[in-house]
Amino acid sequence: MRRKNAENSSEKTKSQDHVIKVTRAREFENGGLLFDMVVNGVTIYGCSWVEGEKNGKDYAFVSFPSRQSKKDNKWYNIAYVKLTDADVKNIEEQICSIL
Repeated sequence: MRRKNAENSSEKTKSQDHVIKVTRAREFENGGLLFDMVVNGVTIYGCSWVEGEKNGKDYAFVSFPSRQSKKDNKWYNIAYVKLTDADVKNIEEQICSIL
């Protein structure tokens, strides 16, 4: 079993194509934007779309739902998917079409 898992670990690090569908999006008065999405058949509720500017460069990313640990007060993602730049652009386009 251990050898098999070690062999498969190199396959997991490769970038995978995701089928992503944004199912719901809501923009709040303070500028916050929350949305739900289905990634490869798994629904992830409560994602946030974050945009900003730092050092003269614009950025945008998906923040996944998280909870704070009672033991060490650190924040941990409840769900996470490694997204490519193309995935993020796809999500942005879908959010814009819903809003």
